[in-house]
Amino acid sequence: MQIKQFLIERRSMLVNMFYENYYIKTDEYKLRLSGGEDEASIRSLSTASCGMIIDVITDVKERDFETIGKRRFNDKTDIRKIHQHMSEIDKFIITSLLKWKETEDVFYTDADIIHFMLEIKDILASIQQQLLEGFMQENRNQVAAQRKEIIQLSTRIIPITDSIGVLPIVGSLDDDRGYFMKEKAVESADKLNLDTIVIDFSSAVLKDDFATKHMEDMIQSFKLIGLVPILSGMQPSFAQRTIQVGSNISKLESYGSLEQALTNLV
Repeated sequence: MQIKQFLIERRSMLVNMFYENYYIKTDEYKLRLSGGEDEASIRSLSTASCGMIIDVITDVKERDFETIGKRRFNDKTDIRKIHQHMSEIDKFIITSLLKWKETEDVFYTDADIIHFMLEIKDILASIQQQLLEGFMQENRNQVAAQRKEIIQLSTRIIPITDSIGVLPIVGSLDDDRGYFMKEKAVESADKLNLDTIVIDFSSAVLKDDFATKHMEDMIQSFKLIGLVPILSGMQPSFAQRTIQVGSNISKLESYGSLEQALTNLV
């Protein structure tokens, strides 16, 4: 379509007009400027975003909008503003085509503009979807990384004496956390060169049978490296579940509280 070639020729003009006539009036622009970001940097990002959309709708170049969505997440950009920004670029291009038709001697008609709008509708929807997918994927990645960090912090063995350590199980125990704890706790206990490990369940919430299985594997691994595992703070519902699934956990030496366990050991 000839409109596409026309937009390619006016690409530079369009991106600058979009920045000057729309973007500098937005709250996002004001926030970024007041936050200390350099005006040239803000302009560069805005014109680049507009330019990339023009490149795609005019078939000049494919763009990786998922990666851009990930960057926008890390920039802490509101996802609603991304969609608004996209809609405004779309509207601005069509408005500019109409304005040029009225003020200049151009070759295209109203019917051409309508046809162009229909043609790029799905393209723009696809761009928005890619941006959203990239944005949400980065969100999921960061949540997973934070969860892993929290689990690492909560899988810390506390040495009580040279030979006795305590592993407090705090919070919800599900399949993922159970697996990770099993790996890290055994590694930590081995490095500390302990003889006895008290696994305290006083603050634990058992989420599923998989977690019970991981705990059983962890206890078995403790035994294999020469540690004596002792339980404390087993809640009735937890103890009942271990019996129901046929776990050997219920057969270990156990105390009602961590204090009782340590009193008998130290």
